[in-house]
Amino acid sequence: MKSLLSFFVSILLSLVLSACGSSQTVLDRVYVKNATNSRITDVKVRHEPTERYGSVNAILPQKSLDIGFSEHPLLARKASVSWRDGDGKEWTYRVSLPYGRNVGKDGETMSLVYIIYPSGLINVHLLESVKNK
Repeated sequence: MKSLLSFFVSILLSLVLSACGSSQTVLDRVYVKNATNSRITDVKVRHEPTERYGSVNAILPQKSLDIGFSEHPLLARKASVSWRDGDGKEWTYRVSLPYGRNVGKDGETMSLVYIIYPSGLINVHLLESVKNK
């Protein structure tokens, strides 16, 4: 009985260690693209549960800006994104972030992109980093 329990504990421990040893997606930049036809202001992004935070005062129409995150592993699962549109209306959304082993390529950095569309729609995805090209 003891040897069977020891066997299961060693299997469980090896599974946990292999999961910890797997590579994580590393972000080299996080940026927001304004896909609207007006300037957006007070753009803020907060990753959860890591509480990493980035912001920018304004993004011109059809432009994108890096929002101030330094290079780091993607550990967050969700993000809270807020901005003010050209009419002064405030928007806030919580979005799920791409997360897991199948996200990104092993050993390569990625860029996390938030795209804000007209009428308050938002999309988030990963792109291969410029560093890797």
